[in-house]
Amino acid sequence: MIKFNNAFKISVLISCFLIFTIILVYFFQKIFDVNIYILTILLFVPNLLVTYFLLNKFFYDRIKVIYKSIYKFKGTSKITEIDIDHVEKEAKEWADAKEEELDQMKKDDNYRREFIGNVSHELKTPIFNIQGYLQTLIDGGLNDENINLKYLKRANKSVDRMINIIDDLEVISRLETEQDELDFQKFNIVELVHEIFDLMEMKASEMNINLKLQNESQGVTVVADRNKIQQVLMNLVSNSIKYGKDGGDVIIRFFDMHNNMLIEVSDNGIGIAQESLDRLFERFYRVDKNRSREIGGTGLGLAIVKHILEGHNQTINVRSTKGKGSTFSFILPKA
Repeated sequence: MIKFNNAFKISVLISCFLIFTIILVYFFQKIFDVNIYILTILLFVPNLLVTYFLLNKFFYDRIKVIYKSIYKFKGTSKITEIDIDHVEKEAKEWADAKEEELDQMKKDDNYRREFIGNVSHELKTPIFNIQGYLQTLIDGGLNDENINLKYLKRANKSVDRMINIIDDLEVISRLETEQDELDFQKFNIVELVHEIFDLMEMKASEMNINLKLQNESQGVTVVADRNKIQQVLMNLVSNSIKYGKDGGDVIIRFFDMHNNMLIEVSDNGIGIAQESLDRLFERFYRVDKNRSREIGGTGLGLAIVKHILEGHNQTINVRSTKGKGSTFSFILPKA
C-alpha cells in the first residue's frame, strides 16, 4: 500500500485528483475535443511543481523547523526527508520528554528549597541554644558556680552538633564530586564487622541493644573501598540502634548471590511507615523527628550511605514494617 507521507507524494496525489476532476467536468459538459484533454493532461507536470512548491513553502518548511528543533533537543542535527507519519509520534515523544523534564525540574526546585530550609532548621537549633547559654552567662551566670560550667558544657555540646552537621555535608559534597577516587581493594568483611561492633559496643549498651553477626555466605572477602563500606555499615548500625527497642537486636547477615554477597543490617525496632520509605535517603529527612533529636545524629547518615553505594554502582534497599523493625540491604562483589 502506497503511503502519502511526504511532500512529493502528496503533491502527486493532489495533481492527479485535480486533473482527473477537470477531465470529469469536460466529460459531463460533453466536451469531447481531444486537444483539450491532451492539454489538460500536459498541465499535470506544471501543476505538480506548483503544488509541491506551495506545500513546501507554507506547510512542510514550517514542519521542518519544528522537526529540527525536536532533533536538536534530542542531540541530533541530521534530518533527511520528513515522514509525515512520524511527525505526530516524534512531536508527542518530544512533548512527553519535555513535560517529564519540567516535572523533574519542579521536584528538584522543591527539594532545593526544602533542603535549604532543613539546613537552616538543623543549624538554628544549636545556634539558639548557644546564644541562650552565653546570654545567661553574660547576665551574671558566669559568676554562679552552680550553672557556669554546666552551661559551658551544654554550649560546647551544641557546637559539636554544628560541627557534625557541617562535616557530614562536606562528606556528601565530596562523594558527589570525587566518586572516581574510591580505593577498591580486597578485604575481609567479617573482620570489618567485628571492628564496627567494637566501636559501637558502648552506644549499643547504653540503648540495651544486642549486636549480632550471622554469616551464611561461603566467603568472607569482598572488593570495595574498605573505609567507605565501614562508613556505610557504621551509619546503618548506628541508625538501627537509635530506632531499636529496649533489649532488641541489631543483626548483620551475609548471603551468597553467585559472584556477589548480599549484606543485610536488620533490627526489630520501631519500623518505618510505608509513606516514609521513598524519602528515607533524603538529606535531613527524619522518620521520627522528636526521637532523632533526642538521641542525636545529623539526619545525613542514610544520605551518605546512598551516595557511597552509588559510587560503588550499587543501590541501598530497605524493607520495613511499622512496629516490627527494618532491614537495609546492599550487594558487593566477592573477591
